[in-house]
Parts: sequence; C-alpha cells; structure tokens
Amino acid sequence: MNQAGEGIVTERDIEDFNKDGVVCLRRVLDDGWVERMRGAVDRVTENPGPMRESYYPDRPGDFFSEKFLWTVDEDFRSYVFDAPVAASVGRVMGTRRLNFFYDHLLVKEPGTDSATEWHQDSNFWPFSGSQIATLWAPLDRATRDNGVLEFVRGSHLWHDRPMSRPTIFGDRDGKPQDVTDEGAGSVDDTPEQPDIQNNRDQFDIVTWDLDPGDALVFTGLTLHYASGNPTEGRRRGLATRWLGDDIRFMRKKKMLQLIRDPGLEDGNRVDCDLFPVVWRADEAA
Repeated sequence: MNQAGEGIVTERDIEDFNKDGVVCLRRVLDDGWVERMRGAVDRVTENPGPMRESYYPDRPGDFFSEKFLWTVDEDFRSYVFDAPVAASVGRVMGTRRLNFFYDHLLVKEPGTDSATEWHQDSNFWPFSGSQIATLWAPLDRATRDNGVLEFVRGSHLWHDRPMSRPTIFGDRDGKPQDVTDEGAGSVDDTPEQPDIQNNRDQFDIVTWDLDPGDALVFTGLTLHYASGNPTEGRRRGLATRWLGDDIRFMRKKKMLQLIRDPGLEDGNRVDCDLFPVVWRADEAA
C-alpha cells in the first residue's frame, strides 16, 4: 500500500479543501513519475485501451479520454499503488481508509476547440456518501490558455447531493457518452445547476497555473470547468478518483459505465477487486 506523500499535505490544505471543495498541492509527483506517466500516456495514445472515447469529433482538434487503464497497463497500476497520490488524497479528505475508484486520462491535443462544460463529477457515480474526491495531475504545464481546471469555490456545500448538469463530453441520447441506463435508482429530482459560464462574474471562480508534478484535489460535488486547448502544445491530464470511509455502493438509473461489474449490492462497503483498498491512515502513521 502507498505510504509516501505524507509531508506535502498541510493543515491549511485540509482546511481549504473542506471550505472550498478544492485545494492545489505542489510537487506531488517528482520528475521521475512525470516522465514515466508521459511515456505511458504516449503509449496508450498510439494503442487505445478498452475504454477510449473521443469527444466532439466533428470539432477542431482532438479531445479524448481513457478509463480503467490500471486494469490493463502496469505503469498506470503502479501510479495508483506506488505513487504518492493516494496518501495525498487520504490526508486531505481525513479518511481512515481509501479505496480506488478509477483512473481517467483526459487529453486535449493542440488546437482542440472543445471545452469541458461546468459540471459535478458524482452525478452518475454509483455511490452514496460524501467522502469522494479526485486528484487531477497535469503532465504538461496547464493554464487557462490550454485548459487547466477552474472551480466554483464552495459549491460542494450548496447541496448535499449532486445537481443536474448539462450534457458534456459529447452528446449521446441526451447524456454524457460514458453513462449507461442499467442502474435502478433515479437522479431526476436533483436541484438545477446554474448557468455559470454566462454569468462568471456572479460566482467565486478559482484556478491555479500548474506545472507537471502539481495536482488539484477536489470533491465529487465541486463544480468545475476547463476550456479548450487552442495552443500548439498538448494538455495531458491524469485524474484518479478515490473513495473514503463513508462511501457505499448504490446503483443509479443513469450511472458511469464500468469496465466490469464489481459484484456489489446496494449498501455494500466498496471493497472489491475493482475498487481495492490502496491506503490506510494507521499504516501510514
């Protein structure tokens, strides 16, 4: 299990995460990890994995993603279990144990016109509970010019459940491409999401310029956005999703497409082969 990375998280980071729903951590990954994962991303770019998706293929540029690469690629598996990302998220969230959900590679190639619209992550994730977070690490310098993430500070505290959200990452039958209709629950009674992009001056929007090795940690309820990448350089971002103490499995009417059935029933703790325990606070002490 991952024991590294404890020293990079401060008490102020934890306070900011709880208050703002997002925190910027500097130098989570050293140069060795950055170069290793750049090579891994280049490899899967040329040799697509089992869950490759291209978003808005009719628009200029190339915006694509891969998911669950840790299940088929040794470098991505090592990133989950050996890099200091799990320990960083565990300390920021204040959880005693941390299960891994999935990895999500998001690449905007040079000249990509497509933005990632304002949204929350956890709308279609098959869980109940609040301790769920993403660590997003750029493998290229990321700024507003090429699609760094922007957040509405404190939006994770607006409601205790996800808001409805616009269609993002392409349009397939009125929902995001990576969502299935196989669950049993419902998300139809969620509060409406405000129109942030056309009223940016009315919201407390925060972002950071990031160098490779830096990372953003944010909750599943924190509203966020990323512009396209009109520059001449790549914007490779690797998101990993993490589950804390209070998370339980819960199927939804519309839910994220998983690489395989985890074999869980509603209300189960999420421990399983697909969502393994990666970090424990008592073992890191």
